[in-house]
Amino acid sequence: MTNHVAIDVGSNGGTIWVGRRDGDSLDVGEVYRFDNGPVERDGRYVWAIDQLLEEIEAGLLAAEREYGSLSTLAVETTGLDFTFFRDGEPMRDPYFYRDPSVTSTLDDLLERAGKREIFERTGINHWNVPNSLWQYHYQAHASPEVVRSADTLVMLPQVLSHAMGGSVNPDKSIASTTQMFDIESETWATDLLETLDLRTDLLPDLEEPGTKVGTLDGSFAPGLDSRPDILLTATHDTACAVAATPFGAGDRTFLSTGSWFIVGIELDAPRVTDEAFAVEASNEYGAEGTTRFLKDVTGFNLLEYAREKWREEGRPHEYDAILSEMAEVDPFGPLIDPDADLFMAGTLEGDIVEKIGQYCRETGQAVPEGVGEITRCLLESLAAKTAYALSQLQGAADVESDQLNVVGGGVRNEPFLRMLAGATGLPVVAGPVEATSIGNLLVQMNATDAIADLAEGRRLIRETADLTAYDPEDRDAWAEAVDRMATLVD
Repeated sequence: MTNHVAIDVGSNGGTIWVGRRDGDSLDVGEVYRFDNGPVERDGRYVWAIDQLLEEIEAGLLAAEREYGSLSTLAVETTGLDFTFFRDGEPMRDPYFYRDPSVTSTLDDLLERAGKREIFERTGINHWNVPNSLWQYHYQAHASPEVVRSADTLVMLPQVLSHAMGGSVNPDKSIASTTQMFDIESETWATDLLETLDLRTDLLPDLEEPGTKVGTLDGSFAPGLDSRPDILLTATHDTACAVAATPFGAGDRTFLSTGSWFIVGIELDAPRVTDEAFAVEASNEYGAEGTTRFLKDVTGFNLLEYAREKWREEGRPHEYDAILSEMAEVDPFGPLIDPDADLFMAGTLEGDIVEKIGQYCRETGQAVPEGVGEITRCLLESLAAKTAYALSQLQGAADVESDQLNVVGGGVRNEPFLRMLAGATGLPVVAGPVEATSIGNLLVQMNATDAIADLAEGRRLIRETADLTAYDPEDRDAWAEAVDRMATLVD
């Protein structure tokens, strides 16, 4: 059997999975896991590329030990982040999108090109996370000497795959996250960059997911016997997660959960309309040329920061413990808008518990106290905000959903899934947890003809994965909570 390797690098950690087709089923397994997060270097929060490459090397060795010869590999990461290359080498580590400095020139950017103009050219309309366009604009002002002397802008997944022997060319899925990609012509939005006096000659050629971009270099992981082909999967992690979402017939509504939530509907074509702009919906490129019509919602980041604070204080912080404390708290208490400016981009600065208290005081709500109340506040807020965002997307796309497919880490959080079913009023089908890595593998299998298309891959997931369904409960109370969230947002 042909062994494919998925390298998944997220904001808080990474995994290495191996997958292959075994008759009419998928044989997939995790072989390596590592921690990840921003590091501070020279006054910047960055991705530690050297450390990530060491972890990837260890993961590939573990994969070969367990599965034997490796045929292909592909890297996918979060969107947005990039660095500049000169003469084939990175000039410095990429900014981590949570670095608060990268948003500091946004007002100037918007004076030059308004939100409507940017949306019409790129299909991207979310303003709660620092897109690549913001970061490029900031770096052109803060580090002009770096931008002037660079010869290529390289997205994060290509930074990693290039170090292993791949090219710097990105696929269209990662490009579509940048707010520098024209979602309708499927080319770089060079006219927008020119409006902002940003160099367009740094942008590399675009490729389709599934393209071969190299072979693992002999200098990388020298202890490895295999020299697998390097493929472009859909190198944006959400594109991979949606590729492995086991939609039922006719329904393609999804929530990808993790540090960020991405709620959306898979469509056949982008929606760059007045209705989409009004609800701040975005369009991103999918693994087979589909469009993810979506909204970003700040996800479990805020809870993770709270857990870290509780850990430092010696208070309960493990998930079982905090969910147990939450179970002792009455439902439907105070809510926060997780995308409020106070919580911008899950910022690395400030005390999240104090910020929650400040927000509740400013909005005339009771302040949650203690681990259980804060956990309930955060999870109920995430469920209500997701439901509100989904209702906006359904209206703008003129789509009625039959169910909500949930993938990612939130699949393990049963109390949250029950909240989500109640808040949306939809049956929730949860799984697989590791949809991102499985989607990465499916794109590789499709590229090497192990499956005919993603529809076949999704069918195999439905038949082999452990999926759990949750029916809506407490609809009246949840409808009131979603209405309260709408008031907070508006």
